[in-house]
Amino acid sequence: MKPTAESSYCWDTGDAVTQDWLPQSVTSSGDADNDGVWGTNKVILSGWGQNGTTTTTDHMGRIAFIDANDPSNFKYRWVLPVIPLNGGTDYRALKSHMGGMVWYQDKLIVTSWEGDADNNVMYIFDMKRILQATVNSSAVGKVSGGWSADGYQYVMPAIGSYSLAGGACSSTNDDSRPCFGSISLDRSSVPDSLVATEWFSSGGTQPARIWRYDFSSEPGYLATDSSSHVNASAAYETNAVGLQGVLSHSATSGGTPNFYVDDARGGVGQHGILWRQNTSGATAAANCGQDITYACWGQHTESMSYWWSTGRVWTLTEWAADSAGHWTGTDTAIPQRVLFSVPLSSIDSSLG
Repeated sequence: MKPTAESSYCWDTGDAVTQDWLPQSVTSSGDADNDGVWGTNKVILSGWGQNGTTTTTDHMGRIAFIDANDPSNFKYRWVLPVIPLNGGTDYRALKSHMGGMVWYQDKLIVTSWEGDADNNVMYIFDMKRILQATVNSSAVGKVSGGWSADGYQYVMPAIGSYSLAGGACSSTNDDSRPCFGSISLDRSSVPDSLVATEWFSSGGTQPARIWRYDFSSEPGYLATDSSSHVNASAAYETNAVGLQGVLSHSATSGGTPNFYVDDARGGVGQHGILWRQNTSGATAAANCGQDITYACWGQHTESMSYWWSTGRVWTLTEWAADSAGHWTGTDTAIPQRVLFSVPLSSIDSSLG
């Protein structure tokens, strides 16, 4: 048996084939609140990072705000995350790969890592603070006549950040300070927690570390010690490599967690591998291809998010390469990007 998608959605034509932007992360109102709605609305957020091709070198991030109220008619609008400057009198674009996002209560936490200009910082955004640009230009920030956002209509300014202690991170080995890859929310832990993983190439051999931060009683913020430091409440290492997403979930509140991690292999037409792991061992989703055993997850999938009230795991695929797997910056890209959900029960039943 293989995991069976329950719903799937394609992007508008331009977003489906652009090689300038890569879909990386997903979170939702299913993370934000136990009932799965923000006010009265079901919302999914998808973070995309600028690819740094010949036509785009700024490495900005952007977020698709998706109206998910009607399962047959998803609609979305782009919002540009920005960093305030000069005491809030100006702003610049967030420089981020957008590898991970967690929407918890009224806050949105977004990662960056060593390849980003905003080096390995988790930024905090307030979902109640989204501003409308007043000037349509390629600039980002304060301009003559008002405020611009590179042609986008809305900006979301950061209100704070968490920085890695002890200096810059490195993704060269698992002995250095880890670089944030993907993050997700675990509502089955006590208290609720944010789970993070580091990323190494799927073609490498470095095992990845997974760690956890507890949330505090202050809405949307991580718990701190008496020195205002956020300390990991648990840490693990897995032999799985090339991790793009991580979920932690226990069948009982505060119980022993299972970690679900996905490895997105880089070849043309290659399915990814989805593992369920705990301290006792690991199992993988059943085989659905001839090229490798237990390769039965989406092709080139990225981060994952668990919608608590529905029992669905949401994820998304990245690729828009040509038929040979090349990222050429031309119009030969094949649309392979899908946003989809799979019941966690279907994943569990497929594990061998």
